[in-house]
Amino acid sequence: MKKQIFVLLFLTLAAYAQQERIAIINTVDDYDSVSVANLTYLTDRLREVAVNILPDEQFGVMTTESIVAFLGSQENTVKVCKEASCLADLGKQVNADYVAQGRIGRFKEDLTINVELYNVKTGNLMGSFAGNSKDVTGLLALIDEKAADLFKRMIIEKPIVVEEPELAKMEPVPAKPEAPKAEKPSKSRFWIAVGLDVAGAAMLVAGYMKNREMNDTYKGYNVDEQSQSFYDKTWDEAENVRTQRNVFYIIGGVLLASGVGVHIWF
Repeated sequence: MKKQIFVLLFLTLAAYAQQERIAIINTVDDYDSVSVANLTYLTDRLREVAVNILPDEQFGVMTTESIVAFLGSQENTVKVCKEASCLADLGKQVNADYVAQGRIGRFKEDLTINVELYNVKTGNLMGSFAGNSKDVTGLLALIDEKAADLFKRMIIEKPIVVEEPELAKMEPVPAKPEAPKAEKPSKSRFWIAVGLDVAGAAMLVAGYMKNREMNDTYKGYNVDEQSQSFYDKTWDEAENVRTQRNVFYIIGGVLLASGVGVHIWF
């Protein structure tokens, strides 16, 4: 049981350190038949669904402010989002791992919506959904119905391996050999294990402190009415602290798991 608890702790820390970001880009209307306020609301609903579906330890949903900071200004953001020919390239501009966007069109008398999700690193389309409605309220209902399944495609689910039961053997069971006497662990192995445990715990504590520092820096980044240079500097500081936190967590987890391994297996 002790072994399983520490292995689970290590896997959890490793997954948290590998958190990826998704950018929900502003919904655009090719025919300018929907108001900016309604487009913003549709975007906010997509972002809300993503936050509710995606696990926090694996994914972070970028805010509107962070996307605008990468693209320069609110006016430039609207222009770039509407004119972008490749959504994956737009995701690279905002330093995201995944990117999604809704696009409004028309079919006869109906409004249409098409929402696409891309993996920025590969440029591959991971999924999409489309539909039509008489009004914007119907488009909102389509998002509530289909967006959750779209974002679930980002979640990596590990397959469950089911072991097949062994068939009963007909041969007579051989005599059970005498179990070898357990080797008494040496003092040097014990102190090596303790040293690894202490070093791992220290690294995890350092990672926790860096995580608090990162959160405080991000709060400073979200302060309104600041200059672009302030946003850029604050964002860079937050990203640097985030990298340091991940390094501490990974090294701490490895050291702690190694110490437990020496205790149990040797």
